[in-house]
Amino acid sequence: MKQKILKNFSFYIIIYIIGFSTYSWSQEILNKGESYYVKNGDSLELSCHIKNVIKLTNDESISVAWSQGQDTGLIASDMDVQDESGRYDVSMDQDHYKLIIPSITLDDDKKTFVCTSYSEGEPYQITHNVFIGEPPTASIIGKKNKTILEGEEFVLECQVSGIPSPEVTWLHEDKPLPKGVKTNENKLIFEKAKFSYAGNYKCIASNSLGTASVQSKINIVDASKAIEFPVEVKEHVKVYDKSEQVSSEFGKELNLTCKYTAYPEASVLWTFNGRPLDDIINEKTTKIFAYQEGKYTFSVLNINTFQISNIGQYKCNVGNGRGGNESKIINVIPIIPEVDINVSCNTLYFETTFQGDINKLRLYWKTPSSLNFSVLEIESKDFTIFKPTSNGMSGAIELADYNITKNHYINFETILETTEYGDFKSKKQVTAYIFDEKNPGKLRSSNEYLKCFDTETEPSSGNRNSILLTKTFISALLFIAFGILM
Repeated sequence: MKQKILKNFSFYIIIYIIGFSTYSWSQEILNKGESYYVKNGDSLELSCHIKNVIKLTNDESISVAWSQGQDTGLIASDMDVQDESGRYDVSMDQDHYKLIIPSITLDDDKKTFVCTSYSEGEPYQITHNVFIGEPPTASIIGKKNKTILEGEEFVLECQVSGIPSPEVTWLHEDKPLPKGVKTNENKLIFEKAKFSYAGNYKCIASNSLGTASVQSKINIVDASKAIEFPVEVKEHVKVYDKSEQVSSEFGKELNLTCKYTAYPEASVLWTFNGRPLDDIINEKTTKIFAYQEGKYTFSVLNINTFQISNIGQYKCNVGNGRGGNESKIINVIPIIPEVDINVSCNTLYFETTFQGDINKLRLYWKTPSSLNFSVLEIESKDFTIFKPTSNGMSGAIELADYNITKNHYINFETILETTEYGDFKSKKQVTAYIFDEKNPGKLRSSNEYLKCFDTETEPSSGNRNSILLTKTFISALLFIAFGILM
């Protein structure tokens, strides 16, 4: 009897352990985090694989959630969407808890989405990364169809782009490459051209968003009969316009161009301040592509948005491995945005050709007899007027609101501060009279004071609002006139 009781007790202990283990395993997330490359506007489903997730959440033994990043806002808890943007939805079947994004936008680029399974024990998590991708493109550098001599070394280069970076596959007459033909990423290499190598070669670029291909026809002729065929003239590498200085505005697109001729085909290496650009290039901000016009090849370095970090010396090195090697140096300098200021009726107006975000204005002021300037830092949120114009940005600041010497001529200079592009100084210093509106003293009868404040006696409380309205109207007219003159 005792043995039977012990046997039954052991049985229930085993059942309990198995049940507890099953409960512990059941909250685990069974899939791994992934990186998704999607096109702008596409829909996307992110999955979190938890066995029997519906049953577990209904029993309130486990709660599951989606969030953006580790420390950012909660998107959804179980089936309750917490995010108020209307951009997300969730679904749940027997084993999967899904976050649904009906339309990916540029704001989703490089975002992380975290699925978390909570219980009384340690939570389980996986992270999915989302990137805005680009389908691949493919083009042949130089002429598509080429004629070369038997026995010559030859390189055919395929220019590809895309996000993520495409994988390149080469085919000969839609079949695997002939024996002896080599490849090095996007380059097709004949160490010694043979007649059997002739034909159509296809470069295929592939990534998760699609494929692109381009074809080149290669003719190979006998050197002894070359005069009968339109064989390309053999020449050394030649780079044109070997030195150039280029200016660019901050925030604008910039293309640097290297024009050359070469036979055999040459490869191009771009460097920036002595460092190969291949080591630091970012496909979202910087790209290299090439195109052909007649016998000339153009290698183009495209900078999507010119920033302070792009200032410096660029070098385009062109070589074909036959001793031909030339280069072009391009010095890139910024076009500093202009800042014009004007002061009238206690208001400073500014206008700049810069079109980006302005954080603050540093206002330098002093009386003509003073040696040093005093400095005020004014946040953009405190500007009286701040708006974009057809040529940049403009704004206004009420000087009476700040601790500036009143009833005196004051010299002014300004510096606009930006986050990405540095500081921009006003072109010139301006001098203007700053009034104490309430206590102008002897200046009350001056034409300048009357033009701005239009009163001969101290205003009563009854007409104060009318005077303020008049001042605001005059200031607005002056601001508009200043903008037109600019």
